[in-house]
Amino acid sequence: MRQIDPSQIKKILVIRPDAIGDLVLTTPAISALRSKYPQAHIAVLAREYNQIVIKNNPAVDEIIIDDLYDRIYNRQRIGLSLYRQWIKRLRQKEFDIMINFCGEFPYALIAFLAGIPYRIGDKGKVLYSWLYNFPIFQRFSSWAIHEVEHNFELLKPLGIKMTNTPKLRIYPGKEAVSKGIKLIEENGLKGKKLIMVNIGTGGGNKPWNIENFKELIRILSNKYNTKIILLGGPKEKAIAETILPEMKHQILNLVGLPLEILIGLLSQMHLYIGNDTGPTHMAVALQVPSIVLYIAKYQKPGRWAPWATPHKIIKKVLDCPYPCRPSICKKDLCTREISPQEVALAAFELLSGKGLISPEEQKLERERLSFNILLIGSGPRKEKIARILKENDLRFWAMSIEEAKKMSIKKLLDRYSQYDINILQIISQSCFKLRLSALLTSLSMPIPVLHLADEGREFNNITSLLNYYQGKLSQ
Repeated sequence: MRQIDPSQIKKILVIRPDAIGDLVLTTPAISALRSKYPQAHIAVLAREYNQIVIKNNPAVDEIIIDDLYDRIYNRQRIGLSLYRQWIKRLRQKEFDIMINFCGEFPYALIAFLAGIPYRIGDKGKVLYSWLYNFPIFQRFSSWAIHEVEHNFELLKPLGIKMTNTPKLRIYPGKEAVSKGIKLIEENGLKGKKLIMVNIGTGGGNKPWNIENFKELIRILSNKYNTKIILLGGPKEKAIAETILPEMKHQILNLVGLPLEILIGLLSQMHLYIGNDTGPTHMAVALQVPSIVLYIAKYQKPGRWAPWATPHKIIKKVLDCPYPCRPSICKKDLCTREISPQEVALAAFELLSGKGLISPEEQKLERERLSFNILLIGSGPRKEKIARILKENDLRFWAMSIEEAKKMSIKKLLDRYSQYDINILQIISQSCFKLRLSALLTSLSMPIPVLHLADEGREFNNITSLLNYYQGKLSQ
């Protein structure tokens, strides 16, 4: 691969203005840039909303506040005058290199027109990858690759590889930590187990049922004789107010806490529990043992799971027959599937010091929770694959080729949707109906089914099988 001459790099622009968690998950890559270029000036383009998580990061020299991303996210027009302002601004700063970690078109265009000599971005954005002179294929179709790993892909032209397991980094300010400690002391929690429960949720997930949250809080409060710190965003304030009267002796309601103080408070916690949200990644970056609930069945922990911190991931695949679109779904089938007792047990384990697993085990865990496989065929090879999957606790369903051929395309699509199938592995002669049904899932499922025709391959262990899946997903 063509690489950039390190002697040419004096000023680096990192672009990551999207969500809080996205920026947190970019901090290992930023740290790697600082290690490679200790004398370089590193600037991060971030929003006012998310820049707090890198405010005190010693690897960052400058934070440039972005005003484009909200327009991009809301699909609003970006006027020519605003483009001109940003082109002029970046040209004046004389950056040598731009790395577009968020991947959006306007940033690629502005960097190109500003004349930044080296521009790195995702080659998969085929309509505008020509704006990068160092395009890199990030393999986003392989959704069991972690976001931290995707970010390191963009550092290849700089000769930077991911070694060991780099940690996420947040550096809370002294004042924020002092305010967090003051909150703990004022509410009688000094010396007690500090457990934070976040009832908020990100846009790609659904909230856990509030009755389950309440029961979990009762269990943990009684077990550890403490108040549970309740966290959430502005939209959860009304929910918190409804449960406060009946649980005022068991919770400390801090829903709506400012982000900077939240970081200081989080740094003192013994345990964090929540959905897949920005604060969850902040807790992980602060090395707080964490439990993450994946409620919506289409969510794939493979890309967004906790990274390099003791944690427990809890996810179910329930028999919901509907296509999974959390942002518009009004049904609550999935929100009740995970039990409070299951989460409480995970909490007991983490608070007793368990939960830290090796990078290899973390990778297997992410893949185990992300792959849902329908195995079709018969014979010794099918039975061997089924045994490997079962022994390693992967989610799979099996049927014979004869049974599959008898099913209508509609019934096949219903089956894929019900179990959120994303890999269709044929251990037999495939048929047109199966190929067509897999193709049609691109119209109805957030992640289309990958059809794997029989190649006669032998798999002797879970590693060879998962590497096969990953290789096919990356093609």
